[in-house]
Amino acid sequence: MIMRRVIEAFGADYLQWRVLTRAMLKSDFRGASGLNMGATTASSTGPGLLIGSLIMYFLMGIGVAMIVGYTAWASSTDSAEIVHRGTLLGGTTGLTMVAVIVAMAVLIDFQSVVISPTDYDILAHQPVSSRTYFLVKLTNVLVYTLAIGALVGGTATFPVLFLAGPLAALGWMVALAGITVATTLTMVSCYAVLLRVVSPHRLRRALSYVHLLLMLAVFCAPLFLTQVLEPAFEIAQAQGGIPTPPWLILAPPAWFASVLALGAGEWNMAYPFAALASVASIAVLLRHARSRLSLGYAESLAQMTTVSRPNVRSAAPRHSRRFRLPRELSVVTTLVRGQFRDDMTFRLGVLGMLPATLMYFFLAVRDGPLPDPFVEFGFYPMGLGLLHFAAIGFPLAMLETLFRSESFPASWMFFAAPTDRARLVVNSGLCVTVLFVAPYMLVFFGIFAWSFANLWHAAAHTLVLGLIAHLAIQMLLLVAPRLPFSQPPKKGGRMASLIGMIVVGMVIAVFLPLANGLAYSRTAFTIAYIGGLAVLGVLMPLAVRRGVRSRVERLEFAG
Repeated sequence: MIMRRVIEAFGADYLQWRVLTRAMLKSDFRGASGLNMGATTASSTGPGLLIGSLIMYFLMGIGVAMIVGYTAWASSTDSAEIVHRGTLLGGTTGLTMVAVIVAMAVLIDFQSVVISPTDYDILAHQPVSSRTYFLVKLTNVLVYTLAIGALVGGTATFPVLFLAGPLAALGWMVALAGITVATTLTMVSCYAVLLRVVSPHRLRRALSYVHLLLMLAVFCAPLFLTQVLEPAFEIAQAQGGIPTPPWLILAPPAWFASVLALGAGEWNMAYPFAALASVASIAVLLRHARSRLSLGYAESLAQMTTVSRPNVRSAAPRHSRRFRLPRELSVVTTLVRGQFRDDMTFRLGVLGMLPATLMYFFLAVRDGPLPDPFVEFGFYPMGLGLLHFAAIGFPLAMLETLFRSESFPASWMFFAAPTDRARLVVNSGLCVTVLFVAPYMLVFFGIFAWSFANLWHAAAHTLVLGLIAHLAIQMLLLVAPRLPFSQPPKKGGRMASLIGMIVVGMVIAVFLPLANGLAYSRTAFTIAYIGGLAVLGVLMPLAVRRGVRSRVERLEFAG
């Protein structure tokens, strides 16, 4: 059997690889699909969630296909002949987008496959070699990343087939598989190298910082590519075509895209060497990852969960006497702080939103101050719209991170103790408002004050956005009530939930100018508008508590 020969060629035990891989995948898919969008209640897991996640990645794939097709068509230097000369630029652009999405999926959802502190406790006493362990871990993450890569990049096969023929389409599929594997190996290698250079008692903090830097790099990659290719697009507007920059072949995605170009008959002296470089890069990454991702790697991760930290006395009690929160809210905020400190998955999920937020802030203000919505009515330009989208979408995404945790078995107390579960649900949303939305809005106020040159306008608009974000959070809890940190994490669920909540925020932000245009037209209308939102902000948690009480009482312990 071919698979047996491949596995044994790596020096691994085929039977152990098959059994362990099957066990891990069954564990991932048990109870809910491994690529689901996250269950909203105890009974909401099922194939519908998997379908929703597949649709999300498929829609991304349609966008990639449109960009690949347009770039390949527009970069032809001779419109009278079949488009072959644009395949390198179009392929590089599309493969870069696929690599970014796959890297985001690994960082947001599948870092738990690479960073699994329990592996050593389970496998250390078993006769499993390091090479077998490596192939099991690699196979597990590749199952997901290759599926995502196929959904995101597979649709681009059709424009390539139409523009450049069947050989080019075959080359695109080979390049797509190659860039997906290379991206996965790169992310795995980054985490593996970190464990070799950082001691266990500093590993938690180091993982947080490295995860933050990797997320920032992934989010900035499309922006950097856009800035680099901007001169080419300016030439395209003037000359009616997009020239392929000669330096493009130096970019790693172009190495894989050269396979597409060769299949399209676009022969160039550099393309065969670039194709060989793509194969060599995978071989180097595979060799590097194999030497790093071993049982010794798993042992280092296991030490992270057992190493003791110094007991540092906190000055929080004195501070809490001055600013005492309501008792129920204080319980949830204390739980969130503890999870952020001890639950690495939750911490990485929270910190992962910071690079996206910074990128949206940069995109919003890079062209200068934003227009004042109290002066310029109608639909907002792109910069202000991006900020509205971030102000509403990211708090909703933050709320989604509050419900899943590796420590979900500890949520038994919510089901055993005589607690008011409806209050816990409502206070989960209030916790996001207090700990995230409130400081988040201070940043928005600073940007608006700089842009509007009017502190009253900046304060009023910031208050409106904060109240709408608070109402959106409570509405989400009304639709899908869940207890904090009571559900197990699902591979693929965090990425899909994040994008789903951002889409909801985008829809709200699109219709926001309609309400603001009327409310900001007169001072009396503005005061009434803010007052109405404030009253709704006070009443909404009470309504949610009454509306979800019967449903949360029927929730079952997931452990």
